[in-house]
Amino acid sequence: MSIKYEFAAGKYQSDFSSALTQLSGENFLARLWEKDGSLWSDEPAHRAVALNRLGWLNLPSRMIREASVLEDYASAESYRKFTHIVHLGMGGSSLAPEVLFRSIASAEGYPELTVLDSTDPDQIESVLQKIKLESSLFIVASKSGTTIETHSLAKFFYETMLNRYPENIASHFIAITDPGTALQTAGEAKYARVFLNPPDIGGRYSALSYFGLVPFALIGGDLTRFLRKSVEEENACGPTMPTPDCSAVQLGAFLGALCSAGANKLTIETSPTISTVGWWIEQLVAESTGKNGKGILPVTGEEMTVPSFYSSDRVFVHMKIRGDVELEKEEKLRILSQNGFPVVSIQLDEVFDLSGLMYQWEVATAAASAIIRVDPFDEPNVTESKDNTKMLLHQFESKGSIQFDEVPLISGPEKIYGNVERSGNVYSVLNSLFGRNKAGEYLAIMAYLPRVDEVDELLERLRVLLRNRLRIPATVGYGPRFLHSTGQFHKGGTPNGLFLQFVHSPAATYKIPGEDYDFATLIRAQAAGDYLALKRKGKPVVSIHLSDYLADLKKIIAGIV
Repeated sequence: MSIKYEFAAGKYQSDFSSALTQLSGENFLARLWEKDGSLWSDEPAHRAVALNRLGWLNLPSRMIREASVLEDYASAESYRKFTHIVHLGMGGSSLAPEVLFRSIASAEGYPELTVLDSTDPDQIESVLQKIKLESSLFIVASKSGTTIETHSLAKFFYETMLNRYPENIASHFIAITDPGTALQTAGEAKYARVFLNPPDIGGRYSALSYFGLVPFALIGGDLTRFLRKSVEEENACGPTMPTPDCSAVQLGAFLGALCSAGANKLTIETSPTISTVGWWIEQLVAESTGKNGKGILPVTGEEMTVPSFYSSDRVFVHMKIRGDVELEKEEKLRILSQNGFPVVSIQLDEVFDLSGLMYQWEVATAAASAIIRVDPFDEPNVTESKDNTKMLLHQFESKGSIQFDEVPLISGPEKIYGNVERSGNVYSVLNSLFGRNKAGEYLAIMAYLPRVDEVDELLERLRVLLRNRLRIPATVGYGPRFLHSTGQFHKGGTPNGLFLQFVHSPAATYKIPGEDYDFATLIRAQAAGDYLALKRKGKPVVSIHLSDYLADLKKIIAGIV
């Protein structure tokens, strides 16, 4: 096999063995292919959802037959003229293309891919500065066809192109959506091409569908080579295969067993070549398992330290490409394993094996969900945040403003809201939040800020400082991007998080065509909706409104001790 697994369960070995025995006794693989929703829930509504969400199981064998057609399409002269591709999508519709581009990159002579999954106008401005509009292709990707971020961005870029380069505008836009959506109708009227994805696939399981493969083809990806490994894994996880012999099921049994035993902080380590695959796994696992007060919380991009630092709820997964030198990291993992921490080591022969890895993680997530008894295909709290955003936008249209709370904890240039003790300055408010820390908790840093290198660096410094101070896992997510990922876990998963939100007032101003609000208002509504959802659930949350986000973040970091 070109994807090799090593499991070290430590004190959880019996739990791991029992979970694998359970899945085998339940005939998991055969029932998975039969789309038997009772694997996850006995409720009729959940069983019905499963019937329409398992089309990803045979995607590799379906899509590899279309590989040459997609490659020919991407090689056509009409598309090779583009220098930039801007992918407009959220969650599962955007993460797979970004991972593939960052891991494999564009082939020579093919355009560069930029993923825009933010409604922050300053980030929109950074994309406009980076690309050449006249030679850019926009991919509008939305399963439902109504995703507010994607829909708003598509309208903005279409009107921008119409105003500046109206000639042959349709050639600059393609869409990926489900059959029968409003995006299909609009795309067929105004765009060069609409790809209709199989409708029986949820967004986070769509990496090997058109959502992942069309962008990959357009940057010159070798689809046949890429999909070959996932076809192998489809066969290895087939309905007639013995359940306990399937590596993906073993991984799912491992994760599900440890989660049930209280070790639910999945710390993901990767070699540099595939460093971004953790983002995709994060949204798959968190959104699939984080509900009903349960779930597995992925922790990505965290630098490892000594065993004595970690609490007993940690699980470590290390993924690398054979040949990538990871001596220091592997030594730390070996020491962690010797100290009883569960560790999974996964080695790929080459970067094109990512398709097989993605397929394995999809099966593993379904298997882990069967162990912990949650439906991996619904996302009730994602819908809750969307509804809050709509409500706040209606509030803006009628009142001209969006309120986070009636009274801030602190007023001034940097307003601070929260449901913690009212204090005199930002540091005392933060101390009040951190004082709510209990064993087994985690800190979520939620940044409604531009996703750019400078902010990345500052948030990572803050994450490390707070992780070391609180001695709990700390995650970082950009809003509204994480609302389609860990946002589900934040609201529906284990009830033991601390939440620190950052909001700013964007400098750029961009109107959304056809709406009474602009992008600055939209992202404010999304941040406020997220904040209110957490507060209403009694989650400890603080929202800090920055006047100069770079300078203010530096001040906050400097003052934390």
